Amino acid sequence: MPIFAIILKFWPKERSAADPQDKMFKFLRFNINLITRILVLSDFFLFLSSGLLSPIYAVFVLNKIHGSSLEIIGIATAIYWTSRVVSVVPLSHLMDRIKGEKDEYYFMLIGTLLIATLPLGYIFATEPWHIYLIQAMNGIAFSMIIPAWRVIFTKNLNNEHVSYEWSLDDVGVGIATAISAALGALIAQTFGFDVLFIFIYLVGLVSVLVLLLIYKGEGSFLEWLKMRRDGHAKKGL
Repeated sequence: MPIFAIILKFWPKERSAADPQDKMFKFLRFNINLITRILVLSDFFLFLSSGLLSPIYAVFVLNKIHGSSLEIIGIATAIYWTSRVVSVVPLSHLMDRIKGEKDEYYFMLIGTLLIATLPLGYIFATEPWHIYLIQAMNGIAFSMIIPAWRVIFTKNLNNEHVSYEWSLDDVGVGIATAISAALGALIAQTFGFDVLFIFIYLVGLVSVLVLLLIYKGEGSFLEWLKMRRDGHAKKGL
């Protein structure tokens, strides 16, 4: 994965407030660890992927699904949110019951893979129940990702710059959403929806591959988190 090696090579290294470099950007000289940076990058590609279809989803349904109507679009959206609301609490409870962060990591990884793969189902969707099923699975996938991502992200925050580090993800998601809104419409109009769904899949896979960067060998990711947590405990954090 040379592209990711390049990204990490030029990504700002962890630095302390005493670092004499980059004096013009003192206010950005915070100690942001590798896990936090990779999670932000993964979130960027996740929302870049999911945002490619969102603005034009109604157009796709009305043009491609037999017997489609505004009512069907509304029902599909309601199914997504119902599925997400119903599944997020039990999944989060399960994550809490399992000790350590390994389960959160796998939930996040599998959920991201589902989000990347599910849009391919729209290529073969012709009936309303097809999109209902895809939307329900999308809701469950996001219920796997969001709590797990927040747990790992929160545990790796710099306690002195919590708001700043959360804002980095917010900015990344905002930029990804803005780019995807225009790019998705352009691809669909120029090449058609099938090409768009394949492109969504490929961008989603990038998010999965970014997450794999923080798991090098069995237990290494979990061990890294454990070492950080033990270090914070000794410091009274």
